[in-house]
Amino acid sequence: MEESFPARPVLGRLITLDLRPTRPLTFVGPAWAALCGAIASGGLDARGQSVVVLVLVILLCDTLLGAWRALWLHADWRVALPRNLASARIWLMLPDDTPTAFLPRVRRVVARRIAFARNVIWPLIDSEIIGMLIAGALAVCIAALLSPAALALTVVALLLALVEGEVGDAHAPSLCALVQIALPWLIAQSAFGYFSWLSLFFVLLFTLIYRALLGLTGARQERWLAWNNAPQLVIALVLFASNTPVGAGLVALGLLAQILWQTRFRMDRDGRAYAQRVQSYILAAMLVVSISLWF
Repeated sequence: MEESFPARPVLGRLITLDLRPTRPLTFVGPAWAALCGAIASGGLDARGQSVVVLVLVILLCDTLLGAWRALWLHADWRVALPRNLASARIWLMLPDDTPTAFLPRVRRVVARRIAFARNVIWPLIDSEIIGMLIAGALAVCIAALLSPAALALTVVALLLALVEGEVGDAHAPSLCALVQIALPWLIAQSAFGYFSWLSLFFVLLFTLIYRALLGLTGARQERWLAWNNAPQLVIALVLFASNTPVGAGLVALGLLAQILWQTRFRMDRDGRAYAQRVQSYILAAMLVVSISLWF
């Protein structure tokens, strides 16, 4: 009887990669920000090279940077490593009965270093830290292929994700908004060789909007409604002032719809449901702005 496919052994491979959808709360995130940044650059077209660059940018900003951030923030090894270090402190020190002769002393030191690696480092080999390092290495390699600016922004995103894991709950959402909205947009633009101060201005406003959504879903404080509405009003005014009345009208209509949904939020205080209800208006506003920058 022929052996079934799931029962066949995996031979030779050193690394396995498991990709699956995460079912996010909203589609407002790094993938959409990267797509809008690519559109805003004006370099996106139907040529095969542009499509490949776009796929690499989305893979970099959403999958790899997202994996780096998730494996840092939700990893068991961050708890296991201090515990292993505490139990292995004795191997880092030389006891009083260490031989004074040179060769026996070297053998004792080497043996203790081996015991330290076996009890502290080796248990982490099969943990999330390996996946995190691989995701970071792949992110840096892809960014280096895109452009020097994309590489610099990717390194900044990797470092900000590490900082996010060390700061308190009050500042972590702000760093999250930068990593998931501002940097993917800018990485995509730099990959297609385009930058403008107006685009930077818009992406910072969308970062504030995303931070407001995080505040509404987390703390559920009503003050974040103002942080959600004010940037969109500014976006509509700037579009109108830059001779894009249609785009300004679309953003204003989306803002009006969000204001109507905010009355529902004030009654039920369900920030997650509110974010899901208004996500389409924010997605549309980002797309409208990116298209206006393109033209």
